[in-house]
Amino acid sequence: MFISKEILDGIEDVIGRPKFHMEKSDIDYYMNSLEEIANKVTPGKRIKIGSRDEDDDKYIECGIAANADHIIFGDTHLLQMERCGKMEIITARDYLEIVGDAL
Repeated sequence: MFISKEILDGIEDVIGRPKFHMEKSDIDYYMNSLEEIANKVTPGKRIKIGSRDEDDDKYIECGIAANADHIIFGDTHLLQMERCGKMEIITARDYLEIVGDAL
């Protein structure tokens, strides 16, 4: 699993919203856990991928920096692209099926 600072910042912003009712200590614990288990990459440059949601670009940038085969995502804007270069954009369920088939 790969992650970038931009993605981490976005996650922290989202889970810190009032609708999630998370305490600051829980947010800190979650974010620290993510940083421990994920490989942090620094994307080389900003790109425009043509998604309807420009905020999705950071996931493609992270995938490129990680030389990833797959981007696992749940947002329909990015999933509609299906591919970006060699990277396949798939749901977590699809990825688990791929991994399950490989075992």
